Amino acid sequence: MSNVPVPEIQSTVGAGLIRVPSGSFTLGSPPSEEGHRVWEQERVVVVADDFCLGRTPVTQAQYKAVAGTNPTDHVENPDAPVDSVSWEAAHEYCQKLTRLDHEAGVLAEEWQYRLPTEAEWEYACRAEDWQPRHGDPRDVAWFHDNSDGQPQPVGQKIPNRWGLHDMLGSVWEWCQEIFSTSKSTRSVRGGSYYNTARCCRAAQRNGFGFAGRYCGFRLLAARQTQFDLSPPIEEFPAPEQRPPSLYDAFEADDFQLGLRIIGDDPLALENVDSIPPTLHFCVYNDRPEWLVWLLDHGANIELREQDYGATPLDTAVVHRNETIIRQLVQCGADTTRTMALAIRGLAGGFEYDARLNREGYRKIIALLQQLGVGHEQ
Repeated sequence: MSNVPVPEIQSTVGAGLIRVPSGSFTLGSPPSEEGHRVWEQERVVVVADDFCLGRTPVTQAQYKAVAGTNPTDHVENPDAPVDSVSWEAAHEYCQKLTRLDHEAGVLAEEWQYRLPTEAEWEYACRAEDWQPRHGDPRDVAWFHDNSDGQPQPVGQKIPNRWGLHDMLGSVWEWCQEIFSTSKSTRSVRGGSYYNTARCCRAAQRNGFGFAGRYCGFRLLAARQTQFDLSPPIEEFPAPEQRPPSLYDAFEADDFQLGLRIIGDDPLALENVDSIPPTLHFCVYNDRPEWLVWLLDHGANIELREQDYGATPLDTAVVHRNETIIRQLVQCGADTTRTMALAIRGLAGGFEYDARLNREGYRKIIALLQQLGVGHEQ
């Protein structure tokens, strides 16, 4: 077969889907692989039937053409992948597009669009390549080091040998499975533009329970048959003992431990693969001394938090943490939108009940004025 197959389906919304041949492969990763977790346990999987998979993630334009809205949490770009999509919304999109393409005669009646299983996703991602990824991360993925902190238009990076683009990085891609029963999370694959290269691996598994601003999806077309699902993480062995993290150093209030950790692993300083990353953890847990320590050791004062896309200063304002607000402003944080956030808080913009707890923002507004922070320009 050709290394770059031609698209087998061209959806009515412009999504090209490539035929993926049946076969077998080893799912998961060996314990020696950087980033390996116990729920990536290796096992041989047989993919019994051919299926078709989107050449790229579903774009904002393709999503809006079916759903009528664009939920993306960034500047609109029709050619960028849609993000901030819940599992339920992605599932509903597949059902709606199935009906549209049945009516248009594009999709055979016995076929349907759906989300891939984890095995189907990983099989297509690997494309008979057993390495963690099909090239240097900078060449094959949009991730933390090259994405400029936002989704980029699809199809610009080198595809895998079957012609699939952006399987790694870009946006986490929803799959069929439940990732964790106890935490009510669904499986996502591939890493995102926000994550480090450690998450941009074929075997990487994660789970979200909400419409994360890093979550998108990719169309799969297949015959309407039953399919096998990967077990949730509770069915795997208990995680192995892990090395200490900065969060352990925070808990022990041990700065020397913190130094040893970032000396062994500089990526631990900001830990963007975790929610929340370290700077935001300090805001949420009122650890001003550790926040200053992180900044003194090179942490990015404008780092955005995974869940809400907020900087540490934005987060400190919403949580009315006066000490950390003062520290961040004095350390040179961008205050362009800070006063507007405080005023929005006073108006009840960050409370489930606008009558509760919003008066605290008056003190924040007074503090910002004292620090010389004016209204948004």
